[in-house]
Amino acid sequence: MWWLTDQTRLRIEREAIEELEADWFQNPVWSVDNQLRLKLAFDIVIARGRYVLQLIYHNTFPTSPPSIVPVDGAARLSGHQYGAGGELCLEIRNDNWTPDVTGAMMIESARRLLETETPGDDGAVVHAPSAHDLPVTLSLSDVTRFYVGPSARLVLAADDIDGLPMEIGIDFYSGRTFVAHVLSIGSKGEDKKQRLTPEALRKTCVVKEGVVFVTDTPTKTLEKIKTFEALNDLLGDRFSLTQNAHWAVVLRGSEGGLTLLCHFADDDDLMSFTTVLAPFDGNRSGVPSADIREKKVGIVGLGSLGSKIAVSLARSGVRRFELVDGDILNTGNLERHDGDWRDVGRHKVELTAHRLRLIRCDVEIGVWKSAIGAQVSSQQAANVSQALTFCDLIIDVTANPDVFNHLAGLSLRHNRSLIWGAVYAGGVGGEIARARINKDPSPYDIRTVINQYYETSDGPPPISTGGGYDGSIGEAAPMQATDADVSVFASHFSAFTLDTLIDIEPSNYDAHAYLVGLKRGWLFNGPFDARPIIADAPIRSTISSGSETTIESDFIKSLFQGANDETANTESDD
Repeated sequence: MWWLTDQTRLRIEREAIEELEADWFQNPVWSVDNQLRLKLAFDIVIARGRYVLQLIYHNTFPTSPPSIVPVDGAARLSGHQYGAGGELCLEIRNDNWTPDVTGAMMIESARRLLETETPGDDGAVVHAPSAHDLPVTLSLSDVTRFYVGPSARLVLAADDIDGLPMEIGIDFYSGRTFVAHVLSIGSKGEDKKQRLTPEALRKTCVVKEGVVFVTDTPTKTLEKIKTFEALNDLLGDRFSLTQNAHWAVVLRGSEGGLTLLCHFADDDDLMSFTTVLAPFDGNRSGVPSADIREKKVGIVGLGSLGSKIAVSLARSGVRRFELVDGDILNTGNLERHDGDWRDVGRHKVELTAHRLRLIRCDVEIGVWKSAIGAQVSSQQAANVSQALTFCDLIIDVTANPDVFNHLAGLSLRHNRSLIWGAVYAGGVGGEIARARINKDPSPYDIRTVINQYYETSDGPPPISTGGGYDGSIGEAAPMQATDADVSVFASHFSAFTLDTLIDIEPSNYDAHAYLVGLKRGWLFNGPFDARPIIADAPIRSTISSGSETTIESDFIKSLFQGANDETANTESDD
């Protein structure tokens, strides 16, 4: 406590406060609270009235300023106050504080603020000038918020929306704050809805049917409506909602402001929401969305690394996925996986798909609860393989050589680019490689060169043989690495993938493979130590069957002829 260790400063504080003028500064009482903070209760008396306040010296004083708050915890004294009962925002704040400022100076600043805001002769409220703008997000203290996203803002600003039906979703996922969204809005003359948020969001919300009304009333007046009766009086004959039902109403004011009111059956009171307008942001990632919007990515392995890569790619603009993993999320996976406790016991592929659907409205996902090489039916294995052949890029993050062999063959046979990689045990780094069509050698050739590089290193590479990163096929023990290790490597992997999808020329990556060091260990001298590996092998090319297409042409024709004859016989029997 500063007031025990720096008693010279304590004396300075007391003497400065004792010198304050007694005509406006009265009833000072010193005390210490249960946090051992030094406090001073006092009254400020001005023409506007008497204000009972307290000065609180935080235990960080004098490196940070003390606070002045009303003793009455519910009092709203000024427009420069952090909520009712909150701290006064004075001329001296954290952003301009210097240690030579005393508590007495803070008290004088509080007096100037209260005197400045004394109402005029006409009773009009006077607002003291602001020295800085408080970010809107920091001023949000309400537990009910109406978040209007960019799409919803555009729709609700249109000329022909009066009376349109809509759906409001109230999400209380965060626990304390209830956030309402416009899930969808109808169209005049058409029995269809325009969806404005991801469909997956609906599953986390309480959904209320509602209507939007355009009014000539100022938004400030609309915000004062608190009861069913007041809303009915405002809208008159246009209002057809009943008092014994659940519904929501969005009111657009004369200047375009939006107000959300929700009603619960058998209650005259309405729940009001503070409106938050989302900014009209452009593309923040810098990735040309047109180049990857229609590209489909197959990810095999949705463990710690794969789940993070999938989420990162979706945020960057990828919207078409085929996801393959047969494992479920266990509590031990929470140390690194993108899932959380709500996902424990669920299949990793399903929880990852749900996450992607919450990120993008237009995402398209094939979900395969299976594993390459697992004991599943031949039909299921064929279905998974076929789904991957329709991908522009296949990603292998299983760290399983059997899976790699299957996917490498698949990529060569069906002319698909392949990227693979894994994090090393201990989080020392990771391996990442790619084999693009018409640009890189085959994945087998690249893997051979990587293995040869390993053989020349001091000691074996810190990667398990045959096991997935979190223990997949073969139930290999999971490797040890922090979430930071996996996250950093997942970021490198995602950037490598985006470079491949966009097909940048020249590529940002000159090598076919990279061994990326995250810390000192094995062959790495420290963080950011990357070892590029170039495979001196022929470039893989697009496979074409060429003249071989005619070898079995007669047999193939007979198959179709047999099918046609069977169809003809069936028709004649009818």
